[in-house]
Amino acid sequence: MKEPFDDSRLNLQEVAFIGTGPLTLLKAYLLAKSNPDINITMFDSSDQIGGAWYSDISPRGNEIECGCHIWSHVPKAYRYIEKELGVKLYKWDIKPIFVKGNLKVGYPLKLSLHSYKAFFKTLLTFNWKHFKVLAQDPEINYSLFGKTNLYPKLGSPELIKALKDRIDSLPNISIKLNTQIEAFAVNEKVQLQNNLESYEFDHVFFTYVSHIKSLTLSNQEIKPESTQVDYIHFLISLDKPLLKALSYWRLLDDKIIHRITDISYQTKFAENLLLVGIKGTAYDKEKEATLVDHVASVLKNKKLINSTFRIEKIKTHIFPTYYLAKDTLQALAKYPDQITLLHTTDLTCGFYFLLEKEKLFFKNA
Repeated sequence: MKEPFDDSRLNLQEVAFIGTGPLTLLKAYLLAKSNPDINITMFDSSDQIGGAWYSDISPRGNEIECGCHIWSHVPKAYRYIEKELGVKLYKWDIKPIFVKGNLKVGYPLKLSLHSYKAFFKTLLTFNWKHFKVLAQDPEINYSLFGKTNLYPKLGSPELIKALKDRIDSLPNISIKLNTQIEAFAVNEKVQLQNNLESYEFDHVFFTYVSHIKSLTLSNQEIKPESTQVDYIHFLISLDKPLLKALSYWRLLDDKIIHRITDISYQTKFAENLLLVGIKGTAYDKEKEATLVDHVASVLKNKKLINSTFRIEKIKTHIFPTYYLAKDTLQALAKYPDQITLLHTTDLTCGFYFLLEKEKLFFKNA
C-alpha cells in the first residue's frame, strides 16, 4: 500500500504521530522542519522512544540495543544517515549469515540469490512491467558475492539518539511518553483518546504495526483486527569472548532459537553479551531455565563456547507487535486526508522510500 498523503496539499495545523520508531521519528522531523507552523504531537505507550529499536543499560552501565536488529544494504539510506543525521556507519568485519545445520550462507548472498530468482521469474513469465518494480526495490542487487551491510559503531542507539537530537531541535514537536492511545475516531478530523484525555488533530500518522483497540470511522464503529507477534530476546552474558566471532546468525532449523547477535561491540568489548531471539511458541511452552539451557547447548554444538564458559541470562526483553489486518488497513486507507499509514517493516528500506518521496537523496548517493 503506497502512502497517499501529500504534505503540501493540505492546510494542516495539528498533526499526531502514533509511535516513535525510527521511520516515524524521521517523518515527523522532516514534516516539522519544512512546515514550522504545524504543531506535531508524538505519542508512545513506552517510557522511551525508538519503538522496537529501544535500548537498555547493560550490567556495567553501557547502553545496548534490545533486539537482534540488522540493516538491509541500501546505500542511499546509508548515505543520508551518515551525511544528514551524523551517524558514522561501519562495515561488519564478519558478515551476518543464515545457518542450517553445518550450512552457512551469507545474509547478503542470500539476498542476491533472491534478486536473481525474482529477475528470472519475471523474465520467464514475460511480465515486463514488473522489471520497473524490481528496479525500484532497494534490496534488489545482482552482486555474485553479495553486498556489505553497514551499522553504527555502537549499535542502533546511535541512530535513535541522532533522531532524538533532531526532534529536540524543533520547537513545534512534542513527545508524550507512557501514553497509550485507546480509541480512534475519524470524521472530518481525527479524535484520539486515552484513559485520561482526548485530543483532536487534522491528520494522524501511524504504522502498520500500531495497536488499535477501538476504531470509529464516519460515526460507524468497526472492530479493528490485528495479529499479535511477541518478539522475545534473552540478554545473555558470558564470562569470556566467544571461541568463534559472529555478528548475526539466523538459525533456520532450530525450534527454539530464531537468531543470535553478538552485541559485545556495543560495550567496546568491555562485556561479552549476546542477544538471542526466542520463538514465541517455545517461550509459551517452556520455562526460561530450560530455554537458557538450550541456548547453552546450541552455542556448544556450534563450537561458539565450551564447558569452561559461564553463561547467564541477564534479562528477557519482550516487544509485542500488532500487525493490522488487511481489512482494517483498507478501511483506514479510505481517509487519506486524515490518516497516513507508514510501512516500517525494514528500517533502511523504509528510509529509502520516505527519502525518495521527499526528494532528499544526494545526487551521488
